[in-house]
Amino acid sequence: MKFADLELNPRLLQNLTKQGFAKATKAQEAGMPVAFAGQDLLMSADTGSGKTLAFMVPAINKLLTSQPTGYSTRALVLTPTRELAHQVLSLTNKLVKGTRLQVALILGGEDYQFQAALLRKTPDIIIATPGRFMEHQRKGHTDTENLEVLIVDEADRMLELGFCEDVEMIAAAANPARQTLFYSATLRNAKVLSMANSLLQAPQEVTLNDATQVQDNIQQQVVICDNIEHKKRVLVWLLANQQATKRLIFVNSRKLSEELAAFLQSHNHQAVALHGELPQDERNQITRQYRQHHIQLLIATEVAARGLDIAEIDQVINFDMARNLDDYLHRVGRTGRAGSAGLAINLVNISERKLLANVEQAQGKPLSRLKIKGLAAKQHKDGEQAAKKPSKKSNPLKQTPTKAKNSKAKKPSSMAAKAKAATIWGDGSAPFGLKKP
Repeated sequence: MKFADLELNPRLLQNLTKQGFAKATKAQEAGMPVAFAGQDLLMSADTGSGKTLAFMVPAINKLLTSQPTGYSTRALVLTPTRELAHQVLSLTNKLVKGTRLQVALILGGEDYQFQAALLRKTPDIIIATPGRFMEHQRKGHTDTENLEVLIVDEADRMLELGFCEDVEMIAAAANPARQTLFYSATLRNAKVLSMANSLLQAPQEVTLNDATQVQDNIQQQVVICDNIEHKKRVLVWLLANQQATKRLIFVNSRKLSEELAAFLQSHNHQAVALHGELPQDERNQITRQYRQHHIQLLIATEVAARGLDIAEIDQVINFDMARNLDDYLHRVGRTGRAGSAGLAINLVNISERKLLANVEQAQGKPLSRLKIKGLAAKQHKDGEQAAKKPSKKSNPLKQTPTKAKNSKAKKPSSMAAKAKAATIWGDGSAPFGLKKP
């Protein structure tokens, strides 16, 4: 399907062409006809499949080709994270350029009074996180009485972050005759389906992905490690010996993200930590610098990285294994965008073997092991291999573990001092002529 073959508003089509969007992706081709027809949509698709364009093109085209039914916000996009909201805003601004449509961004962690002023102007399109939008709704700052399109993106993540009730209350206050487009990485979760049932009316369901599988264009590898110090040595080797344009390294805690960033800085790498406890303006600046190649390595927690949409990430490293399958799929899905080749490397210690086993069981195959000369895990050599090849003469109840060949372990390298991050505001102009605080 080519966008030029669709009956789109001429300005919207021109903006799509300028941004290099000529042919629809599989997800766009499957979901857009339902959205263009005005039906409610329940859709599950892989991360990086182009679903943002799949819902914004029909929504914007609807607003440009029809008259508003009243003085009210016409389209509302709810996202679970601030980063994702910023990315949706960036694409939306490019698509509405040169049109009469006005767009506002409503997020937590940013100036409340400034947002209230934006809402008084009744923007045509609002992109928001549920918590902050609900704050304004309770104060009477929002008007969705004549809302035409409600879009809920990454509904599974909404549930994880506790936004389900807010989303349902926002929907309940909106025009009941609206169109609702509902997107989730998985439809296997009963709570996701329950939320969908409360929002949608006779929806068309589109499922493109196998929710337990990683795309074929993404190669997955495992390096067995003994402990965190061993993982650090493996990581240094990977950075020195494998080529990548952009790397995203996942950890499971804020503390480790900062410690690992400092460790990599001490090894002359441009590494920065990204986690949910950073001020919003600082997170925005880090994301912008990473996208513009000013930052080489991003060490992120799950919450902070959810919603990142950066096409050039060609390698993901799970320094900590993801705690569940859905998080693993989201992490790995940050690479291999739009069908490009991607590589995901998992550093797995003995306490994470069960997490790895769950991933392999879900995919129905073992992940390939990457063996690095001089960095083999002692646990792997002595425990795993000995377990596979027990001595025929020995009593299995009285076996003693084999000693490692190298009994002298290297002294772990010391941690560098925590790097201080500067808070920098973006230089974008405020919408509607308002002065940004």
